[in-house]
Amino acid sequence: MSQTIQQLAAEIGELLAESFLDKKIKDLILKNIGDMPENLVFKLRDALQNEKDEMDTVIFEVELFLKQQDERWAKLTEEQQKTADAAGEELFEKLKDQPHE
Repeated sequence: MSQTIQQLAAEIGELLAESFLDKKIKDLILKNIGDMPENLVFKLRDALQNEKDEMDTVIFEVELFLKQQDERWAKLTEEQQKTADAAGEELFEKLKDQPHE
């Protein structure tokens, strides 16, 4: 195995560790990477890197969405509490001003 292929194999191993591919497929790739033509090894590395990049992007977007959703829920809860407090205060004032029997 050439040094280039060895370096690619190491990089592919790291990418496979993070990949969502089935373990059997990962094992098959690792077992046979030394027999693959160089262009296929490069193609495999690129595909795995694309998978990682896409997943990183999606995970970032999901985390951002969840953070924003939590912030919206917190704001809604605060607004509901303010509305309830105002309604309670208004009712208290109305009852306070009514004559007692």
